[in-house]
Amino acid sequence: MQRDTDERRLLHALSLTVLATDGEGIIAFANDAASDLFGLSADELVGTHVLDLVALGPGETPALPEILRGDRWRGDVTIQRGSDEHLLAAATVNPICDADGAVVGAIAVLEDMTEIRRAEAEATASEVRLRLAHAAAELGTWHWNAIDGTNVWDEQMHRICGLAPGGFDGTWDAWVGSIHPDDRDEVIAVVQRAMEERGSYVLRNRIVRPDGNPRWIEAHGKVLVAPDGSPAGTIGCVQDVTVRIQMEGRQEDAAARALLLQEVTAQFSRALTPDEVAAVHEAGLERVRAIVGAGQPESSEDKQLLDTLASQRAIAAERAELFRHTSSISEELQFSLAASPLPTLDRFEVAARYAPGGDDLEQVGGDWYDAVGTVTGGLILVVGDVMGRGVRAATTMIHVRAGIRGLLTVESAPAALLEAADLMLARDAPEQFVTAAAVLIDPQSGALELCNAGHVPLVLVHPDGSTELVGLGTGTPVGVVPRLERTSDRATLEPGCVVVLVTDGVVESRDRDIDEGIEQLRRCAAELRDRPLEELVAGIAGLADDRLHDDVTVVAARFTG
Repeated sequence: MQRDTDERRLLHALSLTVLATDGEGIIAFANDAASDLFGLSADELVGTHVLDLVALGPGETPALPEILRGDRWRGDVTIQRGSDEHLLAAATVNPICDADGAVVGAIAVLEDMTEIRRAEAEATASEVRLRLAHAAAELGTWHWNAIDGTNVWDEQMHRICGLAPGGFDGTWDAWVGSIHPDDRDEVIAVVQRAMEERGSYVLRNRIVRPDGNPRWIEAHGKVLVAPDGSPAGTIGCVQDVTVRIQMEGRQEDAAARALLLQEVTAQFSRALTPDEVAAVHEAGLERVRAIVGAGQPESSEDKQLLDTLASQRAIAAERAELFRHTSSISEELQFSLAASPLPTLDRFEVAARYAPGGDDLEQVGGDWYDAVGTVTGGLILVVGDVMGRGVRAATTMIHVRAGIRGLLTVESAPAALLEAADLMLARDAPEQFVTAAAVLIDPQSGALELCNAGHVPLVLVHPDGSTELVGLGTGTPVGVVPRLERTSDRATLEPGCVVVLVTDGVVESRDRDIDEGIEQLRRCAAELRDRPLEELVAGIAGLADDRLHDDVTVVAARFTG
């Protein structure tokens, strides 16, 4: 009894599947490996007919005739595992006979060979594919035996080298003689290095056919190693790649020409003066000479390259002249836009920062500011913003600012000042969109009066660092309603308060909405309230998003009391 138990344990410990059947093929024993192979428990396997586990074709009864005769059977069987999975197993079936020689059962040992058979099939298919690929790619092959000195070439190898079949005598000298003289030393060095390292190598070199016609070949070789570790020769394949090399050369040449034109065009676009244009053209000519050679251009592509370069220079020269002319206008216009000097008042400090957002050709903007002292020692601040930027916005701004400057001589009340500006702009520039804010500060009472015409609200910073927005409700932009009755917002200043006015270029950004920009403005003004006023306006101007290229204006006044 103990021996039987030990034998069962041994069978269960095997990695091979073991099945025992009676004379009818009914399974009487299945080890643990059988459960893994068939996907059924031992209890499910016992009592099952062995043929129910095998995927059979019509009329197939594998192994049964041989086994019933008492013969051992070996072969592959397809196992049905579940409803849609099949495995391939190598099986050995030994019959069990009684004392009279009659078959009373069988022992079957199976091993899952699915992956191995798949790999064998793939290897066979790969060999077939390799032969077909060699033929399709017109690959020639060689086998050089270093021991006996023989070098066998196939027919395609002979054709590549311009020889009739059997025309290669197999000698080292004959092979060396077929290599182009300019490539010979490098080819021999590569092969010798591969022999020393017992490795593989790749060559791309020229050969010279017997008729004197040079061709490009690509060779992939492998060094064979003898049992004692010495090099026994080489094997490999060769392909004629002359057409590919010629095509690659044309593609590289075309790519070099295209890259040259692309880069020179970009350099011309950045050239803003005649001297810069000439320097780019000369540098471009040097690169052209490197491609077409030092002599006269021979091909139509060479002539086209030079013609295109000359056309690019002409365009760049015109652009440089336009830039010079426009820059001159912009400089004169910008000079005329310079704000009046900031007033020096007993009870105020005033600072301003302005940067136009135009491009290189139009370095002017539509923002403006004014700071004017009143006859009573008060301070008037005006900040405005004409929609857009560049020369057109600046010309409108000149008109509006000049008009408001003239109005300041007769009217200092912010609301009345902007009401008069409404009439002027509606009459003279009705198509323009202008926002503005006007502030009047009385040093005697510390009263602040603000009229906001659709502009960014004023930020008032108290000495303790708290802030408030004045004119947050904004209002209608200047000139939209000719006879609008405007109102003012009021606040009271104490000594140490700082008043900050900005244009929207400070608070607008691609990364945040304008409310977040105003909150950032408040925090920055509070943090810099005790710094010199020049540092404060510079720090606030630094909040602007440079990517928007908008005008940036900051005006600040500190009430010293």
